Amino acid sequence: MDIQNVKVGLIGAGNMGSALASGIARGIGSDRILAFDTDHARLAALQRETGIRHAEFIEELPEYSDIILLCVKPDVIPLVCEKLTQYGGIILSAAAGIKIESIKRVTGHDKKIIRSMPNTPCMAGAGMIVISPDDNSDSDDVILVKELLGFTGLVLQMPEKMINSVTAVSGSGPAYVFTFIQAMADAAVKLGINRQDALTLAGQTVFGSAKMFLDKIENPIKMRDNVISPAGTTIEAIHILEKEGFSGIIIDAIEAAAKKARELDSNK
Repeated sequence: MDIQNVKVGLIGAGNMGSALASGIARGIGSDRILAFDTDHARLAALQRETGIRHAEFIEELPEYSDIILLCVKPDVIPLVCEKLTQYGGIILSAAAGIKIESIKRVTGHDKKIIRSMPNTPCMAGAGMIVISPDDNSDSDDVILVKELLGFTGLVLQMPEKMINSVTAVSGSGPAYVFTFIQAMADAAVKLGINRQDALTLAGQTVFGSAKMFLDKIENPIKMRDNVISPAGTTIEAIHILEKEGFSGIIIDAIEAAAKKARELDSNK
């Protein structure tokens, strides 16, 4: 199926649903997305922002859609999936902590289900999305979903067993980066720079460094060393970071997030 002809149904117009819908609308056109949410005010806001169409009833989506994107809270997944038992298209789930098998127990095991883990930078079209297709999804299904989600960011494919690790790295990762930006900005303020300029300095430095890294995909240590001069200012800062266990703290934090993700996943 050509990406420009695909019809998408969105269930859930919260932050992640809205972020994905905005990016997809830019790629295929807002008229090809039909959205449903029990929160009518939130749905109306998404319609104003993106121009997508909204459904009065959830039952309209299976009849319309080639792909249904699930962006609802985990506790309502069973209720939503009961409406999809006769659906023959692709179910693309972005519901946190919900395994493919949990969805199939409600929809039936003949369904094509692709689990995904997006992150909030999808709102800026710069997200990181990992997908895990089930055995019923063929290569054409996967290519179509990758192309669709590609309008919102970079897409990688991994086995479902890696989703909890992905959650800890890229799913929760923006919060770590925002914390780092805040700390850099606070340091700048302490050094006499006004708050707005401090935030701009920190944010643009993180953005530029990330873009430079992604453009080359070199060893980050090598790229770091290109900034460091012998007996200069940068090595003084790196010395403090390493002495205080900066790298170890990041690793420990991500491992803790992965452990929590596994605990939540095991309950679904």
